[in-house]
Amino acid sequence: MPNTRTRPPLAARGAQRTLLATAVTTLILSATATARAQSSPESAPTLGTVNVTAPKEQESATGPVRGYAATRSATATKTDTPLQETPQSVTVITADQIRDQGSPNLQEALRYAAGVRNELYGIDNRGDWFSLRGSEESTLLYNGLREPLTGYYGVVRTEPYNFERIEVLRGPSSIIAGQNDPGGVVNLVPKRPLDAPRREVGVRIGNDSLREVHADLTGPLNAEGTLLYRLVAVEKDSKTQIRFAQDDRTFVAPSLTFKPNAQDSYTVYAEYQKDFSQNTNAFLPLAGTLYPAPNGPIPRDLFAGEPDWDTYGGTRKRVGYAIDIGLGDQWRLSHQLRHDRVDGLMESMYVAWWDGFRNAAGGADANGQYLNRPWYIYDDGLRLTTGEVLLKRDWQLGGVTHKLVFGMDATTMDTSRTSASGDGTPLNVYNPVYGTFPRPSLGNATPTETRVRRQGWLLQDQMKFDNGLSVRAGVRHDKVRNTAVGGETERDSATSVNLGVVYEVMPGVSPYASYSESFNPVAGTDAFGQVFKPKQGEQVEVGVKWQSQTLPMQATAAVYSLKEKNRLGDDPDNFGFSKQIGNSRVKGVELEGQARAGAWQYLASYTYTNARASASAFGGNLAFPEEQLEGIPKHMASFWAVRDFRDLGIPGLSLGAGARYVGQVGDGTGQVFVPSVTLFDAMAAWETGPWRFALNVNNLADEDYIAVCLARGDCWFGSRRKVILTADYRW
Repeated sequence: MPNTRTRPPLAARGAQRTLLATAVTTLILSATATARAQSSPESAPTLGTVNVTAPKEQESATGPVRGYAATRSATATKTDTPLQETPQSVTVITADQIRDQGSPNLQEALRYAAGVRNELYGIDNRGDWFSLRGSEESTLLYNGLREPLTGYYGVVRTEPYNFERIEVLRGPSSIIAGQNDPGGVVNLVPKRPLDAPRREVGVRIGNDSLREVHADLTGPLNAEGTLLYRLVAVEKDSKTQIRFAQDDRTFVAPSLTFKPNAQDSYTVYAEYQKDFSQNTNAFLPLAGTLYPAPNGPIPRDLFAGEPDWDTYGGTRKRVGYAIDIGLGDQWRLSHQLRHDRVDGLMESMYVAWWDGFRNAAGGADANGQYLNRPWYIYDDGLRLTTGEVLLKRDWQLGGVTHKLVFGMDATTMDTSRTSASGDGTPLNVYNPVYGTFPRPSLGNATPTETRVRRQGWLLQDQMKFDNGLSVRAGVRHDKVRNTAVGGETERDSATSVNLGVVYEVMPGVSPYASYSESFNPVAGTDAFGQVFKPKQGEQVEVGVKWQSQTLPMQATAAVYSLKEKNRLGDDPDNFGFSKQIGNSRVKGVELEGQARAGAWQYLASYTYTNARASASAFGGNLAFPEEQLEGIPKHMASFWAVRDFRDLGIPGLSLGAGARYVGQVGDGTGQVFVPSVTLFDAMAAWETGPWRFALNVNNLADEDYIAVCLARGDCWFGSRRKVILTADYRW
């Protein structure tokens, strides 16, 4: 286990020095008194006990956590707030949990969190696909600010090793995130400089020819401890469970923090990431995957493109800074600004599942072994600048403690996409022969450019009463301008509110209730050229939080009702287009707990999701619900436990195992259902001196399963067994 203690701030170190000096002085005076007493004929006096104390290690909302049970977060409130006083459901996935579970990507890191449906499109490496509380898609934040899309065409995925925490805030969250989908947000909290030295370098090897080196180095750069640094780096070369598809990455993230005193900090950071792979997705038909086919199941490692030229990947360059300073009289100013430049390229092919099996010439043949293949190219570019300014004040008024936040944020995003597509050659999916189609080109395709300008203003007050009652009230107004260069400009605005109460009825037991809203403009048009309406969300949530007063143990139970207006979904009649399917209503129950008790660490969750759509969504009816929304299971559950064997005389050894259950998944039409699946994970770790060796096996039994089949008729395979051996050296 790495040393998670941070170097005390300057004021605290001064207090330690004062305590130490006092103790030393007392000991000297006591020794002198003792010597004098021994030289005196009188009996020696009895000396009093001297106690020396040090400041208790404190968790911060953005800092490291020992184990899995975090107690504070800023994701839901923009302030460093105890989770027990946060009137919404929040899950904190710590760096220790990411490490112990061997999470290779964000999608996998979320697999043990309540309310999260990952693998929305199986092993599709175009993005980290997940849904919160039945939402169509979910919003990513990077340290509280909007993150570019995680997927689609060449956009770079996130690197889990770079994060101190991955925090899941469930439910409409426009109050802190601006425009977001109703299901919630995932906030990525990056690793930042620490004031205590922590250095780690390591290697990973695994199946699918995985080879990786990584490093995480941090600490002070000067004797005063006012200048701190951190460097996180990853170099990975790997194949995947799909033939010819790679998963290569170069990642470097340096950062510097200047802390002239205990109150103020200034941080600058940069990131460079380059990903390269080929597509793992194939868009396979129902026959040969979920259903039987004349020639048997389609091989699970089928590569649908052309290995000689298939390309997927991109480069992201990021710079930014964050300032947090005291202004006196209990006021603080927080300001951060970030700029991203992302360039991605996809050149690939997929199978035309709607055509069914064909013969070698591409003609219809129910007993054939061939599938037609369209080709497509997307050359994407994104330039995003986002920032916020927050004024915060803590003060007492009439026996009530107030945390006031007033601020604004703004985002400018310019995108450019050049695309082309056409028909390629058929592929024998049972005995593929490649090299039958030359590399296509964009030709004279014209780029499509868009410009998005967003602004938001926030006012929030967190009130804590002496009787254990906490109240949060916030209001936010957003304005969005979305322009298609050379075309129309769409303007949208909305005011969102959030109200929540938490009452500690007894030590550690806190029932809560909240109402929240969301607003998210939708760019683009449907197959008939109709502009989409903004999506809106409303949610009522009640629950209870429990936190042990003596041990790092906590649990949350939540019940909610969420309504989404103008939900977007795939158009089953027009491939490549979306349509708005009306309203959806999601009602659910979520149970979740984290604990560290003695030699054990635990995670457990259960999710029940009843998700229905309105009459325009494939025949469903909001008043008389019939079918679960596409891709969303009613039931999910997970359990993870790790045992440390130090108390049994085997210091350094820990063993862990977990189970994940995903219930039956339908396509939203009531016609197609994917069976439920239970997956098992395991880990073993050995720490000796500065070394840590670990073995992770995800999908231990190598379960061969289908993650989802969509209403339009295509299916997606799930992740097969992944074995990773890690060796880390820390000093």
